[in-house]
Amino acid sequence: MAHIQWKDRYNINFREIDAQHRGLLDILNELSDLMDGLHHADEVLRIFGALGDYAQTHFSSEERYMQAANYPKLAQHRQEHVTFVNRVKELGRDYNPGDHRQVEATSEFLRDWYLSHITKLDQDYVPYLKRALPTASIEGILFGLDGVVCAMDPAPLVKAMSAASGKAEPEVLGALWEDPGLLRELETGNWDLDRFGTEFSAWSGRTAEPGPLASSYAASFQPVAALLRFAERLKVHQSVALVGNATPWMRAAGVAHLGLEGVFSAEVFSCDILTRLPDKAFFLAVADCLQLAPDTCLLIHRDEACLDAAQKARLQTLHYTNPVMLMSELRRMGVPF
Repeated sequence: MAHIQWKDRYNINFREIDAQHRGLLDILNELSDLMDGLHHADEVLRIFGALGDYAQTHFSSEERYMQAANYPKLAQHRQEHVTFVNRVKELGRDYNPGDHRQVEATSEFLRDWYLSHITKLDQDYVPYLKRALPTASIEGILFGLDGVVCAMDPAPLVKAMSAASGKAEPEVLGALWEDPGLLRELETGNWDLDRFGTEFSAWSGRTAEPGPLASSYAASFQPVAALLRFAERLKVHQSVALVGNATPWMRAAGVAHLGLEGVFSAEVFSCDILTRLPDKAFFLAVADCLQLAPDTCLLIHRDEACLDAAQKARLQTLHYTNPVMLMSELRRMGVPF
């Protein structure tokens, strides 16, 4: 199968979706090269898997855009997505490099689906998106703290609180995050550290100093070095903010302890603005902090609820998967770095 060449008319002029369409095209063209050659079937199956995974990420993003724009044919479009993913899995299972007819039929299906989906089906929702969602130039980029810039493992904090309280770890987990939750109250700014100490002591029946717990909280976050380096490159060209649910512990010492200080143009945490993610008020406050219009800000996050809330606040969004894919998609979106 000859490569499909990207054409400007394939653009729908929403950066995340266009970048993902081009990403899908790159995978399809790579798959085409493998099926046309004498490569081992295992390599072809790997690309089939990558195609299915990337398609699911893209479809999730696309459906989020359509839902935000109240697109009336969302259910029909979603079914098209399910059908394609299932068909790709079937093709991967049945792939036989020695069956030239099957190889040709597979190539033809993928080519026809891509061109039909991009040039016909997707173009139908474009007017709805244009009426409802922003397309402004990007002047600020927001990186999610948990799951993007840092991997979060609550184990150190849970162990420390279990030791300080004498309670089992499952009970500690519930006390930290179940509504209202000891940690949630800190993250929303409803409590200061003194109030946390008082409430923790009342809950546990023991007096505990917040200081050691604060150290364990910071230890629960592990920075992703590649993302920090990339954020510094991006900051040369536009405002780059670190955003997320965090306690005053993070503001007071965690940022420096984790090597985040100076990496971003600003750090905006839930405890600063008295609201937690996912809440569109959070993103409006971040845009105000950066002195930017919300529609010129791009949120990079992996949580669907956060991405949805950002779109409701008229921010642009990008569904994060991993550093390599992020750089590829920002490059396709025309973001300088």
